[in-house]
Amino acid sequence: FFSSIASAPDKGISRALQLLGFDFKETAADSPTNPPYDQLRSDLKESSAVLGPLDMGFLGHNPLHKRMGGADHFVLAYAMDERGVSIHDPEGFPSVHLPFRRLEQAWKAEKIPYHRGYYRYWTRPNRSRRPAADGLYTSLLQAFREVYSEGEKIASAENLSIDGEAILTLARHVKNDKLSPAERGFMVFFSLKLGARRALDFAGFLEQRDPDLAELKRIQSRLFGQCQSHAVQRDWNRLAESLTELADTEKKFRDAIMDQ
Repeated sequence: FFSSIASAPDKGISRALQLLGFDFKETAADSPTNPPYDQLRSDLKESSAVLGPLDMGFLGHNPLHKRMGGADHFVLAYAMDERGVSIHDPEGFPSVHLPFRRLEQAWKAEKIPYHRGYYRYWTRPNRSRRPAADGLYTSLLQAFREVYSEGEKIASAENLSIDGEAILTLARHVKNDKLSPAERGFMVFFSLKLGARRALDFAGFLEQRDPDLAELKRIQSRLFGQCQSHAVQRDWNRLAESLTELADTEKKFRDAIMDQ
C-alpha cells in the first residue's frame, strides 16, 4: 500500500549508488544450492557488504523474528568467522552474529516476492564522481516520474490499485473491520514507521529546491506517525481517517511531480 510496485528495494539500492556517483560490485546466484561464502569472505577483506533481501523470519537475533516471516530486510556484513557473519542490522541490532545456517535460510529470500536470484549483495563501493546538488535533484525527480509511470503501466495491465488509490483501499478495509492481524502487524512493526522516516528524509533533501514538495513530505511523515499511534491503539476509525488524509497527500505529491 505504501511502496511502488515498479521499484523493488534491491533495484533501489543499485540506483541510489549510481545516482550518488559510486561504482560497486553487485552479485547474485542463479541457484539456491551453494551460498557464495568463499566469495563473500574474500570481498569482506576489502569492504563491508550489504546483504539482501533477507527473510526476517530467520534473523534470530531479533526477538520478534518469528512474527516476521516473509518480510524483506537488508543488513551490513563486516566480518566472517568459522561460524557465520558479523552484521549491523538497521532494525536496531548493531554488531550481532548471524550463524551460517540462519544466514542461508534468510538469504535465499524464497518468500520475498521480488527477489531476483539468490544471495544478492553489494560491496566495494568506489566514488568515481561527485554529482552536483542540482543534478541530484533533477535525477530524483526523474526517478519519481519513472517509478510513477511504470507503476501505472503495471497497475493497468494487472487491474491493481496503486499510490493514493491503494491507500484509500486500505482505509476502507480498516473502516469495514477487514484488516487482518498479519496486515496490522506489518503496519505497526514495519511499514508505518518506515514511511514516516522516508518522508522526512525526502523533505530534508527537497527543502532547498522545492519547499512545497518538502512540505507535502513533512505532512506525509506526520500522517504516518498518526497512523502508527492509531494502529497500535486499535483506534480503527481514526486510523481510517488518517489513511484517507495520507492518500490525498500522496495524490497531491504525485501530481506535483508529474506536472513538473
